[in-house]
Amino acid sequence: MNFQLNGKTGIWLNKLNGKTVDKIYQVDYNNDRHNDDYLPWIFLITFAEFDQYLKIEGDFDGSHLKINLREKSLLKNELKENNLPNELDLWQVYETKSDEKLGRLLGQRIDFVEFGVDKDEFEINGTKIKGQKEFFNFIRFNCKNLNLTVFEGSLTGLGVSDDKHVKLNFEETFEIHNTNKNNC
Repeated sequence: MNFQLNGKTGIWLNKLNGKTVDKIYQVDYNNDRHNDDYLPWIFLITFAEFDQYLKIEGDFDGSHLKINLREKSLLKNELKENNLPNELDLWQVYETKSDEKLGRLLGQRIDFVEFGVDKDEFEINGTKIKGQKEFFNFIRFNCKNLNLTVFEGSLTGLGVSDDKHVKLNFEETFEIHNTNKNNC
């Protein structure tokens, strides 16, 4: 999917407005995934009556996410490529259960999505840095009774919070956008 549509970064995420989350898959290490220090680094989210799925990928630079909408026909192959349960110390695909924090999103209708994108330029400790506009800083799914944020866990995989006001790393370096119909 084209990252910049109509000159607005990530605005294609407005396709998720009004969609209901069907299934969520996580790619994580095989060994005792609930007790390891390393978090999943890929989430694959499908939606009821929608021919695309959302891929959220972290753990490539410690502060950004790659987010793409992909054709649902590609999902079966992606699940197969990431599922290596018999390989020691590799990864496998797990279907998210409703009792997990991320699982609270299952069956929820998305009202709108918020997302962070680097500013054009920002300063950290006196050093000017050019923003990376091709990646996201976070994505937040806003539903009637839930606000769920996915963010990079600083080289430990993808973090998930249901605190609408979760403190994100380097908040002064990015701008927040949303797919609310008044902003599209």
